[in-house]
Amino acid sequence: MRARDFVTEIGRRDILKGLAGAAGAAAMGSMASTAQAGEYQDITKQDPNALVKIWAPRMQALQEKCNAVLAKLIRTAGASWAAPLQGATIGVKSNRQYIQSDPENRYISIDLTVFWDAPADVLTFAIAHELGHIALGHVDDEPSIEQSRKDEMDADDFAVRLCKALGYNKAGVFKFMHTKKGELEYMKQLASQPNSTHPTYDQRMDKARQQGFQLSRGGIEQMDALMTHLA
Repeated sequence: MRARDFVTEIGRRDILKGLAGAAGAAAMGSMASTAQAGEYQDITKQDPNALVKIWAPRMQALQEKCNAVLAKLIRTAGASWAAPLQGATIGVKSNRQYIQSDPENRYISIDLTVFWDAPADVLTFAIAHELGHIALGHVDDEPSIEQSRKDEMDADDFAVRLCKALGYNKAGVFKFMHTKKGELEYMKQLASQPNSTHPTYDQRMDKARQQGFQLSRGGIEQMDALMTHLA
């Protein structure tokens, strides 16, 4: 997700809060008190001791891990992508952004509270996707909705190629980022809107599957099916 698109999506979330229903609203409203890895948490409200003892070490560890993943991805991309990726950097932040890229400045920012304990496949795909925006030169300030969706798919394709080259055949990104059923449904509602800058999760998962890559299929849906069966 490019920085401009992220701001647009945040505004859209405010407008569409009622669309997800009571379950989605409850899930989003409870995030601050129950947040774990994969969920945003406002650490400005944390006890100062927690910031020093818990979040500072997590930030350092995640920054080191992200630097290593980014370097590995750039090496894996190879000589043909060396020029557009030269000087690309990544920084760990905490500002409700999940992960986003600034292609013009070849910079990726990633949220500490969401990704501090992300599995290797999730972290690698997420960074590879943003690296795709940089490599592919997605710097248009005002792309059309159709172009923005295409850019997201192209960034997914770039990430799939790199992840497969590194030996990954799946990445549970959406499952990791939206652990609550209500929140997952809420995000699906956002992506299904006509003016969404992003394709739907189903479209992205289907496209990845065509390339022999499993992108977050299952998880919550499988658990719901199991609980229904057991009931």
